[in-house]
Amino acid sequence: MSAHEAPAMERITFPDRVANLGFRLLLPTGWQNHTLPDEMPDFDDPTALVPLAVVTAPYAAIAWSVAARPAYGDGTVSDWARYLLENEGVVLRALGDGRLGDLPALVGEAGRDSEVGPLTIRFAFAEDGSRLINLSLTAPAPLADALVGPWFAALESFELASPQGPTVPLWPVNPP
Repeated sequence: MSAHEAPAMERITFPDRVANLGFRLLLPTGWQNHTLPDEMPDFDDPTALVPLAVVTAPYAAIAWSVAARPAYGDGTVSDWARYLLENEGVVLRALGDGRLGDLPALVGEAGRDSEVGPLTIRFAFAEDGSRLINLSLTAPAPLADALVGPWFAALESFELASPQGPTVPLWPVNPP
């Protein structure tokens, strides 16, 4: 794939790994779906998420990931997302309302330096039935623009096998 060529897409189904979070979405055709470890993180660590899927490109350091954790006891999706992003040490570039399939989501972009050069990280955070879900796409900055179309196709196509519905707002509610 060149920096200007988007990959073909296919719908991939991921079975439940934890918390009844099976899902499906469009991802690039022919990319490697990795086997994930069986152990679960200690959710007493407020930064811990359990990986639900990791899919990588066959030709570059590009990774799609889906992860989840129990929702926090208070706050909003934006509070939780900002906390997790700050903990990862990324530089936030954009953040706003979006959709992760049928779920209201916080969608954005961040950057980070790495051993392979600057990375672009696109992310979405949504809450469903007290489960915080994170979809992300990490790519070397020079390849990131070629993945804009596939990124939005993945966001739009995301479908939980057993949706429960959102229970917290995306943003804090400001009193009048």
